[in-house]
Amino acid sequence: MRNPFTIGIAKEEKFCNREKEIKELKKLIQNGQNIVIYSPRRFGKTSLVKKVLKDLEKTDKNFVGIYTDLFPVSYYQDFIEFFSKAIIQSIGKEVDKTFFQKIKNLFKNIIPSFTVKPDGSFSISISINQSSSLETLLSDLFKGLEKYLNKNNLKACVVFDEFQEITTLEDSKKIEGVIRSYIQEQENISYVFVGSRRKLLLDMFTDKKRPFYKSSFLFPLEKISKSEFVECIINSFKKTDKICPKKEAEKIHDLVDGYPYYVQKLSSIVWDLTEKRVSEKTIDNALLTLIKMESLDFESFWINLNKSERVVLKNIAIHPNISVFSKEFIEKTRLSIGGIQKAINSLVKKDLIEKRDNLYKLTDPVMAYWINEN
Repeated sequence: MRNPFTIGIAKEEKFCNREKEIKELKKLIQNGQNIVIYSPRRFGKTSLVKKVLKDLEKTDKNFVGIYTDLFPVSYYQDFIEFFSKAIIQSIGKEVDKTFFQKIKNLFKNIIPSFTVKPDGSFSISISINQSSSLETLLSDLFKGLEKYLNKNNLKACVVFDEFQEITTLEDSKKIEGVIRSYIQEQENISYVFVGSRRKLLLDMFTDKKRPFYKSSFLFPLEKISKSEFVECIINSFKKTDKICPKKEAEKIHDLVDGYPYYVQKLSSIVWDLTEKRVSEKTIDNALLTLIKMESLDFESFWINLNKSERVVLKNIAIHPNISVFSKEFIEKTRLSIGGIQKAINSLVKKDLIEKRDNLYKLTDPVMAYWINEN
């Protein structure tokens, strides 16, 4: 029998849908509103926006959804490449004899080349005119897209996932300014800016000195209610002739603090380990497996922290109920108040910790377990 908690966009939506958020986002996009969607990692933002784009494309033949993942950007050329590929892939979802005519002269300084595979899909390579300035290339992208949409009587929604990563680029201020200058004039395109590093992202849209100030509707993605999640867990087990009592379903939810990705993944592991009825011991074993499965991800964050950040993060994980500026915490870390404050500011910026009930906690509940084990 197939695991009902298999990770994946389609499965995730069937497992526990965000009908309210999907309906609201569709309405905002259809009204041409620009949106900022933010939450911690593992909240299902990417799955949500892809679901919304897919639904809108199904119901409106004149709608184009364009999804761009900016997490890997290191240089402004990466932004140009990722966005231009996303535009071309969205225009050419089905490669036919008209496709190459569609993208002919789409851009002036950005030249795509294609490799068509036997199954009809294709890969794209991008060449950029090296003599073109950043402003020229960005203009090429935004004007080219708008021209194509106008010519074909289409409207679009552009999603920039992990948009805050452009702030790490050398030309970030210039990029922000140029992008804002174009999006504020486009009537047939709405933009959705998605991010997990919430302080970086929100600063872009709430700082009066920044180009994106008050340009978009702020849309915090909240947790799915515990009662709804627990019901989803119980029903998913039931559909496959397995039993997950309410108490155990609540434990699955609570162990990972209701984070959608982790609830689904932990449930999936529990399902694999359960023959007929879920037990607390099975859940405990599944949690250990989950921590191990996520360890490489946590290690990648850990190795990029300096010594003070590691000390502070570890002590917050081990002693979550102690104030970071208390005498006890200072003694445990052997850092000065200034050193602790500097580390705190950096960890907040990286969205590894957040303040809840006047105490700093790890943003990721499973990372807290991992740190305690190491």
